[in-house]
Amino acid sequence: MNSWQALGTVEVAGSQGERLDLWRNRRLWYMAESSYLIDGFENRPGAHPWQGEHLGKWLHAATLAWLTTRDEKLRAELERNVERLLATQLPDGYLGTYAPEATFVARPENSPQAKPHDDVDVRTTGQKPRPGWDVWTHRYNLYGLLTYEAVFPNPRVVDACRRMADLLIEVYGGDGADLTKYGTRRGISATTLLESIVMLYERTEDAKYLEFAEHIVGRMEASPGLRLMSTMRSGGSVVGPGDGKGYQLMANLLGYLRLYLCTGKREYLDTAINGWTEIRNNHILVTGGPWTRWMPYNANRECFARTGDFDPWEVKVEGCCDATWMQLCLHLFELTGESAYLDAAEVTLYNSLHGHQHADGVRWCYFTSPNEARPDYSDRITCCASSMPRGMEMIAGHLVGEIDGNLSISTLAPCTVALGEAFGGGTLVVESDFPDDPATEVRFQVESPGTYTCEFRLPAGTALSQVRVNGASTEVTVNERGFHELRRRWGSGDVLAIDAEFELNLHVQDGERGQQWVAFTRGPIALAQQVSAIPDEEPFDGRRPDEALGMLAESADGSFRIDGMGVTLMPYHLTCSDDSGPKTYFRCGR
Repeated sequence: MNSWQALGTVEVAGSQGERLDLWRNRRLWYMAESSYLIDGFENRPGAHPWQGEHLGKWLHAATLAWLTTRDEKLRAELERNVERLLATQLPDGYLGTYAPEATFVARPENSPQAKPHDDVDVRTTGQKPRPGWDVWTHRYNLYGLLTYEAVFPNPRVVDACRRMADLLIEVYGGDGADLTKYGTRRGISATTLLESIVMLYERTEDAKYLEFAEHIVGRMEASPGLRLMSTMRSGGSVVGPGDGKGYQLMANLLGYLRLYLCTGKREYLDTAINGWTEIRNNHILVTGGPWTRWMPYNANRECFARTGDFDPWEVKVEGCCDATWMQLCLHLFELTGESAYLDAAEVTLYNSLHGHQHADGVRWCYFTSPNEARPDYSDRITCCASSMPRGMEMIAGHLVGEIDGNLSISTLAPCTVALGEAFGGGTLVVESDFPDDPATEVRFQVESPGTYTCEFRLPAGTALSQVRVNGASTEVTVNERGFHELRRRWGSGDVLAIDAEFELNLHVQDGERGQQWVAFTRGPIALAQQVSAIPDEEPFDGRRPDEALGMLAESADGSFRIDGMGVTLMPYHLTCSDDSGPKTYFRCGR
């Protein structure tokens, strides 16, 4: 398979850049300046069962931010937090936030399994902390530290990761305790460890870590309530394994994908691709958000539900699901170079994820719904608010890249990217008003000219009108990965102009009790009505779904109105505020 390699992002502008700056300048430091990131490690036990996840997530996102900003203050803050974390590691390798009697070492299998929403401060309530999230903390410590160490090499960090993994192997390897019996949702939270263990193998090339990763897979397949690989490979639904817990299920798919890269075993790749396809086909909103809903058969509002149980006022999008879906899309794109994966990640970013982020840069939503009177923004340090910046930073690092010798432009968003020697050095500058308008100019500011193929991706729901080079119309072809390409000699000052138009599309969703719902997109952007209460009227009641699109008319300001109904549709994320929310899906049918 082809492999897509990112070129270094120098700057991100436009609305994507504005959203990144809100995180980098506000939320990032809001978290860094809070004692909550490190306190649970330095003063065990922590105040919350999964308090330990936040530092690893912060290290991941903040390290990626540094790769673009090169901010020395941020580098010092990263180093300070890493050093404080390493100083709390116990002699046996333990690096969690639990009291000795509650660690995964002391209680490798906990029964009954911990409730997934154990939001209690054990210090103030006097309650005993429920076990179940200790392995989870080690999963994110490994992820964050290994991301940091890949940018700032440090053998002490690698040693700390080894010691964590060796302790996990001692407890859960071989004939040890069963990892699937630790934690929540039939063990699917604990088995997210898979991805981090494979990352450690990639870093060290120590075979015992790869062996442990495959051991985890064996445990999952032996557990009747899990069996993610066999379910995905047989065309099954994500509703079943691990109760269909969306965030963790996708995190496990990330582990299978990494395992494929290290072993070449097709069954691991099939698991990841089939899982991605099943989620995309049945569980993704027009906003790009993976939707979940509490039902008697899954017992949690963060679990995937059957398509027939869709109701836009009841379903939820957990912020962690947005971020993890984007990660899965981006890693599959890296592996294959196929545009469909990046299309999906981009839709999630510009709609669902940006809808979770408040304009003040500090507050985020844990959950959103496609139809709701107002999102619930909070400045609390939650799993979702810690996850979503990771998705933002990852996609910011996938704007331009190289594949098969091609210069691969994967975005129409304004940005500047450093070109390597293969493309003449210098920079590539993308200029546009995306996502408001797809018309784009790409300026080559190279140090030396060269002949190569330049390819570019059009966003979802976008039609190409014309391509011009230095003002002259030119022909392009579409390759097997969905990118438009042209080959020529490129030199400094060359301008590639992409003239394109967003398409207005109708989406029909079947739902609960046979009800049908319609939603609309303009290009990759979902459209929604801004509401502050549940509206009394449904503009498409009594009409067939195929009639709905013809009732939309574009206004001079770029919004859309539903003729004769007094309803205006605008980009989904613009409806989200302290006082208003979106109505994205509209009931229809006779």
